[in-house]
Amino acid sequence: MSDLPRGTVTFLFTDIVSSTDLVRKLGPRYADLLGVHRRLLRTAFRAHGGYEIDTQGDSFFVAFERVRDAVLAAVAIQRSMADHDWRSDDIPGVRIGLHTTEPHVWEEGYVGIGVHRAHRVCSVGHGGQVVLSRSTAGLVADEELEGVGLLDLGDHRLKGLDHAERIFQLVIDGLANDFPPLDTIEGAGLVTETVTVLCSDLARLTHLSHEIPPMTFRTFIADYHRTLERALSESGGQGVRAFSDTAIAVYRSARQALAAAAELQRVVAEHEWPSGLPIMVNIGLDSGEAIATAYGYFGEAANRSVRLSNLGEGGQTLLSETTRSLLEGEELGELELLEVDQVPLAPGGRPLRIYQVIVPRLAPDARVADNHART
Repeated sequence: MSDLPRGTVTFLFTDIVSSTDLVRKLGPRYADLLGVHRRLLRTAFRAHGGYEIDTQGDSFFVAFERVRDAVLAAVAIQRSMADHDWRSDDIPGVRIGLHTTEPHVWEEGYVGIGVHRAHRVCSVGHGGQVVLSRSTAGLVADEELEGVGLLDLGDHRLKGLDHAERIFQLVIDGLANDFPPLDTIEGAGLVTETVTVLCSDLARLTHLSHEIPPMTFRTFIADYHRTLERALSESGGQGVRAFSDTAIAVYRSARQALAAAAELQRVVAEHEWPSGLPIMVNIGLDSGEAIATAYGYFGEAANRSVRLSNLGEGGQTLLSETTRSLLEGEELGELELLEVDQVPLAPGGRPLRIYQVIVPRLAPDARVADNHART
């Protein structure tokens, strides 16, 4: 590590978007795809003076002495990925993040907040996209790079960092440059607005923790988190978080949230859980204004969705009168809504109608428990 660049350094992070899905789809053939991916990227790093610091799975961490070289390497990577003759339709999408900083060097590489910032910048992009921090973009603007431009994507809060980061995108001639919003609160447009909050709760958690051995329970909980996070993300959920036995996601429409809840119930019912455990989740849906922060969503809608998930039993999906009203006139397909009770969803609040979502081919509909005072 003694020959690593020092002083002002530009970090480049890469990874393959949705690599888990590719592994699942390709099986052993994923190794061939990964080998080609690594060869193409390392060719670009070497051609532009990059120092490979670390690689794990489908990710690279590379350092450059000059911003210009880092940008040209990123452009070369995206061009080579687009031009390569892949042997299947499963073309890997590589996202790249660049950040220029003055890191600390130690015997095993770099340390400092700049390393974390570079990684976070990369993580909010999309396959085929190159995103840059403010510091990198400022230096790139002074360079004359043919066929390369900058697009200002605005300020975005990045996980674990106190202050918002101005993020830019490289616009590369001849390649796709239209991408979805960045995977941030600001990119999702959910800083403060009316949304539908989905909260899920694992039924019989206490019983499960006593019924199965500790090691099996640890494996189960990890699988449970991965399964729910993947299902909610794939259904368009924003700000997906899983903790303990709870998962929360936010949707911009009640219809989208309802479809996501039904799909989550199906995923849980069809998943092969350890030891054939009969796993069920209770889901609550409520709509209203929510304030999005780097630490989750806050507001009455979030609180009421948690309350509804706690009220459910036996794998129920319950929604509030507010969410029900937003579904008026919507085509619900095979889903049905059944009024089941009137319950106060806030301490001292008036009773509100709640409805159960009936999902065909799942367990028969149940009713809300009589004990509405549970927390």
